[in-house]
Amino acid sequence: MKNLQQQRVLIIGGNTGMGLATAQRLALAGAEVIIAGRSQAKLDAALATIKGIASAYTVDFSSEESLQNLFARVGHIDHLVVTASSSAAWGSIRDIDGAALLKAFEQKAVGYWRSIRAALPTLRKDGSITLLSGAASRTAIANTAGLAAVNGAITQMAQTLSHELAPLRVNVISPGLIDTPAYDDLPADAKAGLFADIAKNLLVGRTGHSDEVVDAIEFVIGNGFTTNALIDVDGGAR
Repeated sequence: MKNLQQQRVLIIGGNTGMGLATAQRLALAGAEVIIAGRSQAKLDAALATIKGIASAYTVDFSSEESLQNLFARVGHIDHLVVTASSSAAWGSIRDIDGAALLKAFEQKAVGYWRSIRAALPTLRKDGSITLLSGAASRTAIANTAGLAAVNGAITQMAQTLSHELAPLRVNVISPGLIDTPAYDDLPADAKAGLFADIAKNLLVGRTGHSDEVVDAIEFVIGNGFTTNALIDVDGGAR
């Protein structure tokens, strides 16, 4: 995408999964990508897979001080992408207590909030912010109320910020079940069974791939007329 050439994109959570796939794609499109995550080892491994101009920094996005230090080191950026995940409040309301829900909010929704606040002094005033939520916030699935609450908060936050921070553009991508390393800890048969069960209820008949989410991320970053958008990349789950 020509309009991303020589632009600086910071991806918090860019060391794995959809964040790394985004970094790889945007670097190929000519952007300078900066990936940030908690693990230096994962950052080093991720950096080796990116073809183009790229750098990496450690950050704990649950810490305001860590985020402020990150943006002070990185300097001016044109676009911010936040794909970082956290512990998720999976399960029924009978099983998930308030402490677990608060932890999930603190680690993801509040982490996204902190990331945006820390970015504003060095983020281009008419650049963009892209946040990842999740299909649970858009689809009524039993035993995902906690997940829906956290991701729904991110969506509502972003849509309000698109007005508050204009002309800075703020958009949300809502992925469904995507085959990423997040599921690699499952036994192979359990993972295959999970994916098959979910695929049966999707209009496209299969689970998704990171590149399909990246298509949407690349679009909202590069299209200067798109803001306050919520794009479902969920195979028709909703």
